[in-house]
Amino acid sequence: MATVILDYWFTQFQNTPFYIFESVLFSSFWILFLPLLLVFSKLIKSKEETGSRLILTGIIIVIHLLVYPAFVWILSKTLYYHTFSYLQTFNFGLSAYFIKSVIIYSFFLLVFTASKNKPKEQSTVLEEKIEKPSFITSIVISERNNKKAILEVNNIYYFSANPPYINIHLYSKKHLHSETLKCLEKKLDNDQFVRIHKSHIINISKIFSFQSRKNGDYDVTLSDNSVLRLSRSYVKVFKAKLEKHNRVTAK
Repeated sequence: MATVILDYWFTQFQNTPFYIFESVLFSSFWILFLPLLLVFSKLIKSKEETGSRLILTGIIIVIHLLVYPAFVWILSKTLYYHTFSYLQTFNFGLSAYFIKSVIIYSFFLLVFTASKNKPKEQSTVLEEKIEKPSFITSIVISERNNKKAILEVNNIYYFSANPPYINIHLYSKKHLHSETLKCLEKKLDNDQFVRIHKSHIINISKIFSFQSRKNGDYDVTLSDNSVLRLSRSYVKVFKAKLEKHNRVTAK
């Protein structure tokens, strides 16, 4: 519309006849931007390399310049008494719209590229802000004579309640630790440790077998031959974690 108005004012200034159909017809170059930009936006999303995007931009500009005279030729042949030749319109489009096409498509290339990269940047920032849960890998305990011992969590078979403390059970040793099971459970890797009773948390990797008591509870045997009770209220979670850890079906 703006182009048609400019054409009108130009003819008034030059004192020449104004033909609105011809003005609208030759301004159809701008109408072609709508479908071509839609295609351009879809194609640009599939390109990751800058070189490929630049080549695609060049191709879409060439297509626009080639389609435009064909569009004018078809419309003029169909609706107008005079048919404008393809070559004549192509030369006109090349001289009148080439630079404008380069500027416009380059601008949209920058817009599409920025919009495509923005979610990734936001995602990266979000991932940096969200800290991955960190689980303890060792526990420091106090021994006699003010000595401290470091116990690797992977070597622990299970934890048992001993209010106001807890017992840490290794293969052949038991250590007293000043912490509650509830507090400790939050620090342990819940893919490796599972609560089976209000008084016990066990290391899934140390499980040897488990057997039903026929009343909803189970007996869990660890690889150090310890036998612990699995309360029925913890059975569902226990089996789910056991299946995930060992990739087997627990029935």
